Amino acid sequence: MNASFMNKHTKLVVLSSLLAALFSLSAHAALYPFDYSDSGPIPQTGLAFSAEHGITGIASSISSIELVLTFYNNLSLSGNSSGIQGLLTLGTASDSPYVSFYPTATSSSGTERIYDVTFSGSPGTGFNGLNPNSIWSLALWDNSTSGIENGLVGWTLDVTAVPEPVNVALGIFAGVFLVVILIRSRRVRHRVHRWFVGINHWLDAV
Repeated sequence: MNASFMNKHTKLVVLSSLLAALFSLSAHAALYPFDYSDSGPIPQTGLAFSAEHGITGIASSISSIELVLTFYNNLSLSGNSSGIQGLLTLGTASDSPYVSFYPTATSSSGTERIYDVTFSGSPGTGFNGLNPNSIWSLALWDNSTSGIENGLVGWTLDVTAVPEPVNVALGIFAGVFLVVILIRSRRVRHRVHRWFVGINHWLDAV
């Protein structure tokens, strides 16, 4: 094998590595919305409303999330520890990552007085880089003592995620490396050359 081919081979390997790094950095994020119809009262007696759902089959690295809670009314939505408090947890282990929040009513619609609480901020950044394909748990409880309960109508979890950069890079590198191996094969080069000559002869004949 001559030095010229070795230089070409080296350049191809370096180029494939650069391409893998470039494409891994430019992996596109995708939005995955999950709407849940869990509903029920949020007690003021120390108990908690809770719900959990599994997520599977989406990109493996969280870039942000958005949590939207819909309540029956605006009672106890004080935005501090004197009202409704919540926990959003990723996973089922005792040390699973979670975020704590105090929802505040941000909008209402219709005669039913349904209040939507959109909570990004801390939940959006608290899970960044983690794999969303697991069990997500929501827990809500009311710290107030008014005796008038609020309740949850439903909730939405919007997950924005991207493939793991290393997986993208490895896939691209493997593809380019396979091309390099094929190029290095004298038998493959000879066969491709014969096909190319045959196609040219056929084109000249028609």
